[in-house]
Amino acid sequence: MAAPPPPPAPADGQSAISSPLKSKSSSECVKVVVRVRPLSSKEISEGREVIVTMDTKRGVAILHRPGGTDRDAKDFTFDAVFGADMTQQQIFDDTAADILDSVMDGFNGTIFAYGQTGAGKSHTMSGPQDGPPELQGLLPRSFSHIFNNIDTTSQDTTYLVRGSYLEIYNEEIRDLLSKNPKGRCELKDNPQGGVYVKDLSAFVVKSTEEMHQILQTGLANRAVSATQMNETSSRSHSIFMITVEQCAMGMDGEGHIRVGKLNMVDLAGSERQSKTGATGERLKEATKINLSLSALGNVISALVDGKSSHIPYRDSKLTRLLQDSLGGNTKTVMVANIGPADYNYDETMSTLRYAYRAKSIKNKPRINEDPKDAMIREYQEEIMRLKAELEAAGGVDGEAGDIAMVPLPPRVEKQVEYVDKIVEKIVEREVVVEQGPSPEEVAAMEAQLRQQNEEARLKAEAKRREVEAQRDLAESERLRLLAQIDEQEHAAMQEEQRKADLQSKLQHMEHKMVQGKQIMEQAIQQEHELKKHERRLRKQQEREAELRQQEEQQRQENLLLEERCASQEEQVVKLTTKLQKLWDKYQKAQQEMVDVQHFNQQEREDMLSMIRDLRQTLKLKALIMESFVPMAEIQNTQERAVWDAEEDEWRIQPVTLDKENRPKRPNSFLGLPRPTTEFARLNRTMGDSNPRYMFDNIVFTDLDLPERTTEDYEVQPELGDRIERALTLALSQDDDEVKEAKGAEMPEKGQKKMRPASGIKRDGAPPSAFPQARGLVSRE
Repeated sequence: MAAPPPPPAPADGQSAISSPLKSKSSSECVKVVVRVRPLSSKEISEGREVIVTMDTKRGVAILHRPGGTDRDAKDFTFDAVFGADMTQQQIFDDTAADILDSVMDGFNGTIFAYGQTGAGKSHTMSGPQDGPPELQGLLPRSFSHIFNNIDTTSQDTTYLVRGSYLEIYNEEIRDLLSKNPKGRCELKDNPQGGVYVKDLSAFVVKSTEEMHQILQTGLANRAVSATQMNETSSRSHSIFMITVEQCAMGMDGEGHIRVGKLNMVDLAGSERQSKTGATGERLKEATKINLSLSALGNVISALVDGKSSHIPYRDSKLTRLLQDSLGGNTKTVMVANIGPADYNYDETMSTLRYAYRAKSIKNKPRINEDPKDAMIREYQEEIMRLKAELEAAGGVDGEAGDIAMVPLPPRVEKQVEYVDKIVEKIVEREVVVEQGPSPEEVAAMEAQLRQQNEEARLKAEAKRREVEAQRDLAESERLRLLAQIDEQEHAAMQEEQRKADLQSKLQHMEHKMVQGKQIMEQAIQQEHELKKHERRLRKQQEREAELRQQEEQQRQENLLLEERCASQEEQVVKLTTKLQKLWDKYQKAQQEMVDVQHFNQQEREDMLSMIRDLRQTLKLKALIMESFVPMAEIQNTQERAVWDAEEDEWRIQPVTLDKENRPKRPNSFLGLPRPTTEFARLNRTMGDSNPRYMFDNIVFTDLDLPERTTEDYEVQPELGDRIERALTLALSQDDDEVKEAKGAEMPEKGQKKMRPASGIKRDGAPPSAFPQARGLVSRE
């Protein structure tokens, strides 16, 4: 890719790179605007009263107390206020246009919407989905504004645009563009680049349509649910981040890189549980939302105070991400959204107070020139390297090299991961202007055409002379040949005339194309001038508003001066009038103190309610731990727990073993093969067969007796007495068994052996039916 020529000299004495005034870091306050929504259909049906009045000329928002008088009204002055009849385009022109122009110049910009739930923050930032173009919010209009600026910029400037979308749900950062939008992302600190989200997805975009597609994808993944005050209540804070990198040729002939970053923040609304009716998971979400908004309020208070040496940015993920936007290197606009109904008086008062305090925050924006982490620089170096390789390979001349470097058709989207650096694709704007042949080529074409005509004429003359020389041919043949030659000459003349017409038309088209190119350049220049005049007009309007405020202040001072009079009576009257005014101010101050005390009491009650809920949850978890987790494990876990200030959470350190001082194995119980507790020993002694109380790894089981195969004899009367006696005798003890039994019962030495009895039994038992051995006595 050949180096682009240097740009023309800028108009109005402005530098092509940066204005001397812009390059310096000057302090500027946060711009705060207030927008009130119209009454909803529900509020109209309930007969609610409008308590908010907007004075758009003076930039004053007037809040009336429900049922009170004009003396009870409170007024707040802001940079701009917008009534319910203001259009989305007017909001964009007065709030976001200047920030976007600054981002295109290399500044950081932030626009965030703040207010209670149901006040219209999401409508202001993104507008209704699939709604008409006139209802589009700041985000879609910002996309169009950025790419319109790119299309009307000089061809010597190259741009790279990428977008990211995240949300903070229950103090967890989620990537709305990733494949797993419910996954948790980590927040990291970079000493050079500040706070960033690790592994956050980024998409290179090349048109407004692609940016809209990213927005719709993120909105579909965002946490939204219904409450009593809002059917589509956002349950998380969302941040849409746009990074615009540009490389322009400076007066020194070198490329200068600028990086502008735009953060579009849609905050979740503050809620009161009594009005939203949130329970369960919705109540937990509301608690986290209110805590993060309280942390944001504490940061604003610390920045406005000026005496605080510590700014509590680390109290919340939200304040850490907005650290540059509040008191840092960013141009910031705060859009405070309020509701007009009387039952939202307390919430509207709180929003106006926060917004009024935010006016005093001072930032120090500066242009981000030649940053080290610019992706466009890496891609320029990569393109030059590839071009050098192509030229070294041979066969690629300068013209062919320019053709080879034409960008390929753009992809729909590309996702990259933030690891150490983001490698992206350079987005170039290419304007194709068709051009005709050069004057040298036209002259060569004319000479070639004249030569061809001369050759045709000479051939025709030679043919004519040849025909006239042949006198022997018939007259008719001669005439035919002459007519044919005339036709050929006429055709050649017509072809010459056609070529001349084409040449004239070509020159005319070239002249028109040159004029078209000049007209296009004039249109671009006029559009730049128009935008410049619009910016001047907005600045003049802002200046007029400041002058009106100064005029009102001067008028008050003049009234005080006119009160000076010569006579004592007039002096008394003037002093009485002044006293009355001071008394009215005193009464208002007294009422303001009462309102502040009431507001602080409500805030205290809300905080106490959240503390009670958190204490209840803490006690429940402590009870579960005490009931199911051993105390030793709890103590070990507490000893290993370490607070991570960066991630704002506790972490459990891994267990480390001391190889040198290892714990000794306890000795065995006396007489037992292994260590045994007293409890196990007692249970084993008492006969408990549970294996956990055993001393050895031996399983004791009962004997497995075989199955019995015999039965006891039962008397059968039907067999007869004789058979019965025979069976009884057969089943009785054998003689040998009797002898063995008697031998086992031998008396000890020294004792006399008793003779067995002889003779017939005395019990009258019948004699045995079997023969008896000789010499033996009958068995009893």
